[in-house]
Amino acid sequence: MFIRVLPLIALALGCGIAPAVIIHNEVEPNDSWAAANLIAAHSGVFSFVGSRVGNASADYFRFPVLAGDTLTATVCCSGDPMLALFNPSGSMVAYNDDWNGLMPYLSYTIPATGMWTIAVTGFPDFGFSGGGSSGWTYTATITMQRAASYEIPEPGTWGLLAAGLTGILAFRRVRR
Repeated sequence: MFIRVLPLIALALGCGIAPAVIIHNEVEPNDSWAAANLIAAHSGVFSFVGSRVGNASADYFRFPVLAGDTLTATVCCSGDPMLALFNPSGSMVAYNDDWNGLMPYLSYTIPATGMWTIAVTGFPDFGFSGGGSSGWTYTATITMQRAASYEIPEPGTWGLLAAGLTGILAFRRVRR
């Protein structure tokens, strides 16, 4: 019996069965880039559920992304949402209002590994500071090619590691 199951397990692992989508719930306050909800790790795809009922603030979510991945983001709801993508330093690099009817869509190739941020707001809040249409809930789905976690070393960390290893090697040569 085990020998018959082994090829199926190998096939499933080799085909890369898609991981389950984790759904995160919005937690207020998350109405600015600095106050974004943190999603510390993901499998390459995740969703978050938020609300603009009784609160017309923009909603921000921060998560790790690896350089070279193409991030895609969509929002589904009964309102008129807008999406924006912010780089690790907080600058808006892409936004969309209406792609499929009133639903926005983003696709962006990530140039640098780090903690990136997505914001959802209502039309016409082009500054993503709050306002615009409200009275609706939403689900946003973010997709990338690879899993990532908050422990991603920044480029400076890699430089420090290389310098430290070089120092250790130099010290070992001097001692001999």
